Amino acid sequence: MLQKKQTVYQLKIALRGIRPPIWRRVLIPSNITFDQLHLIIQEAMGWKNYHLYQFETGDAIIDVPHPLDDFSHPWKDMLNSQKVRIKTYLSQEKDKVLYTYDFGDNWDHVITLEKIEKRTEPLPHPICIKGKRACPPEDVGGVWGYQDVIDMMQNDTRKQEREEFLEWYDEWYGDDFDPEYFDIEEVNGRLATIKFK
Repeated sequence: MLQKKQTVYQLKIALRGIRPPIWRRVLIPSNITFDQLHLIIQEAMGWKNYHLYQFETGDAIIDVPHPLDDFSHPWKDMLNSQKVRIKTYLSQEKDKVLYTYDFGDNWDHVITLEKIEKRTEPLPHPICIKGKRACPPEDVGGVWGYQDVIDMMQNDTRKQEREEFLEWYDEWYGDDFDPEYFDIEEVNGRLATIKFK
């Protein structure tokens, strides 16, 4: 008896607007929902899942609807991320969707379908195969706030202001943030908590 093969996507998740870039490359099944993809992005990037999110395609906004929301978009369909499968909008290599996390900081991620493959052994959980740089801290103020943090960490000209900033930063975020840090084993440890049925 022939074993059914699983369609696996290789996705690149790239945080928009930051240089040098922050990104992850992950393997996932094609039949998961956008809500499941949201959880995968959270773990792969290192976010804490504190905030709302949405996906946006050319003709749809995909998120978790709130029962009290009466929001509609004049040009796009509003779809439930817990019901819509990613293969509906990511079906060919180079297809892209935009993922926005935290509508205060507006962290935009470009999600690109890089490769489609068939596997006889199904993926038990998502797998990160590559990535670069640490995810920004939560609630740091978006791209501009993050850049200010990096500039202040590296600024030696205004020593008093830098010391005050670092003291505040250590109290709020801890003193162990390294923007260049990326540990693939750590990422895969987090991703291993997301099991596919």
